[in-house]
Amino acid sequence: MAFPVGISLVLGNSRYDSHVRRLRVSLSLLPGVNSAVAVMPSTVPFSASPGESAQIGLTAGDSTETVLTGTIKAVERTLTAIAVTVSDGSADLHACRPAATYEGQNSGQILQALAGDAGLPTGRIDANLDLAAYVVEQNRTAGEHAALLARLSGCLAFVSSGNELSAPKISDSADCALRYGRDILVYQVQERKKDRPDLAAIGNGPAGSGSAPDALRQTVVSLPSNAQPPGAKMRWLPYAFLRTPSAASDAGDALNGEAGRGLSRAEGHCLLNPELRLGSVLEISDAPDGLSPGPWIVTGIVHEVRPSGRSRTIFRGQSAGGGGLAGLAGGLLSS
Repeated sequence: MAFPVGISLVLGNSRYDSHVRRLRVSLSLLPGVNSAVAVMPSTVPFSASPGESAQIGLTAGDSTETVLTGTIKAVERTLTAIAVTVSDGSADLHACRPAATYEGQNSGQILQALAGDAGLPTGRIDANLDLAAYVVEQNRTAGEHAALLARLSGCLAFVSSGNELSAPKISDSADCALRYGRDILVYQVQERKKDRPDLAAIGNGPAGSGSAPDALRQTVVSLPSNAQPPGAKMRWLPYAFLRTPSAASDAGDALNGEAGRGLSRAEGHCLLNPELRLGSVLEISDAPDGLSPGPWIVTGIVHEVRPSGRSRTIFRGQSAGGGGLAGLAGGLLSS
């Protein structure tokens, strides 16, 4: 099935629609960097420079969506083409290595501070891990700190299409669907056997809450105290900033949940779909027997657009566990 596709590329004060020969937009969870490369003929009037604002919108059928908002990172000119590289706040988080200590703030508040350090606004932030203190050291980028804090909080961390740092809780209910045989061109699922030990997030501290007076007092007892001993069936992961039993327990649950979701993975190639978003939960309707329909948490997206040729969206996902989408057998994201 073919349907009209289009590109709206705003670079500085200029807009390019029919001028773009090809476009590739790559989106991923933090600490990955969202980026796009657009190629235009060298004869196109072009005056934008690195550092100027950029926005990329895609049209597929009747749907037009912004997929990336950021700045121009590089401009490459040849005798026949102009190639423009665009990225968003994920690149700023990658370049930023702040040095600070946050006391009495939960993980969501620290994520907002990290975004502020990189000059990035925030969107939905659900992370709320109780932390007495967290040291933002320069061995990690701001993006790596954000990914770690979200991961231990049971959240996903990414920069949205509106260029906002987001860290929503992981859902197990599908909110969109694609139909095999109509929307899906290629679909593959990998199921792995669990062959690694369970994980325990180990902290240090006797406090009942992150704001308790003794929250930073060192102890010789592991936290949580009832953690299964490390060995063939259990791996300890130490995080000194986990100072309460609840924080250590919640972080351990988040780590094991992540490991479990990673045992089932999917990749699909579909008709160009600008509505697909990082962190959304996708279900495949009418999947052939033997291929799991999901639901899948979308962890990576690639839009490949050639206005005069074939265009597609590639998605990667991990198992979302239970849930379902009984009312969307027709495909919410179909053309």
